Amino acid sequence: MEISILTIIGSSYSVKKDYEKAIEYAFKTREISQKINDYPTQIQVAGFIGEKYHNLNIYSKAKYYADEAYELIEKHPLPDSLKFYKGNILFLKALIYRDELGCDFANTYYQKALEVYLAALKNRDMLRFSIADIYNEIGSCFLEQDQPDSARESFEKSLKYAVNGNYALLNAESLAGLGRISYLQKDYLKAKKEFDKAILILKSNKVENANPEVYKYISENYYALNDIKNHTLYLNLYKQKTNTDISAKKKSVNKIIVKKTAEENSENDNNVKYWIIIILCIFIILVIYQIVQTKSKIRKLKKQIREDNKHSS
Repeated sequence: MEISILTIIGSSYSVKKDYEKAIEYAFKTREISQKINDYPTQIQVAGFIGEKYHNLNIYSKAKYYADEAYELIEKHPLPDSLKFYKGNILFLKALIYRDELGCDFANTYYQKALEVYLAALKNRDMLRFSIADIYNEIGSCFLEQDQPDSARESFEKSLKYAVNGNYALLNAESLAGLGRISYLQKDYLKAKKEFDKAILILKSNKVENANPEVYKYISENYYALNDIKNHTLYLNLYKQKTNTDISAKKKSVNKIIVKKTAEENSENDNNVKYWIIIILCIFIILVIYQIVQTKSKIRKLKKQIREDNKHSS
């Protein structure tokens, strides 16, 4: 029950983009799951922590917890009903590698994650969201690599899974991807048709957390159509969404840095105290040693004086 409550609280903070708080509650969940050897929860929460660090662009930490989750899966195989957790971790690894090393390195992990999700889809329809999300990521990579036909295929596959699952966010991002392809091919009117569909979905479903790039793509297409009013409108939306994301990240990163600094200062204070105690102990030992040595010398000196007096008499 405690794990469930902490998970809900952590997820709520994540939705609010308060990543520092989300991580804080995730660590509380992690601690409890480790005490009771609840390995599926340990895997899930390690992946969650890795995802939050990835959101903050702290890639070393993100990789650390993604690797921790993967190692747990290898040591403690998941039951069939939870094997999709492995897909989550592979997907996370793909996102990290894409940001750090590019699409070529990420693609292997995208494909591995897809294999896991597709195999588990039969018993878990909600995985349509994750599958659609991966196809959007792959489509975006193909766009970067100037492969429009492959990108179109990926975005259409994403729509196939997202439409059946009625996932407004992913529907809009897939349509924006298709619009981007037409824009890059300089077919701006065709691009507008796809972008209009994406806008309608975002507005009618009141989607707040769409990828800011969607608004950037729409803005650039309006500029190409010489519609400066709408170009400015969506450019400002892009800037607003981007600034909101950046502000949320900065706030969380600053909190993490302050907390880490406080912990390090506390640790440094403890280290100073530790060394002071050691130095004092060494000093006391040296003083005792000197006292013993001095007493020994005095005894020898007194003995020598007595012997000299005997000889002289």
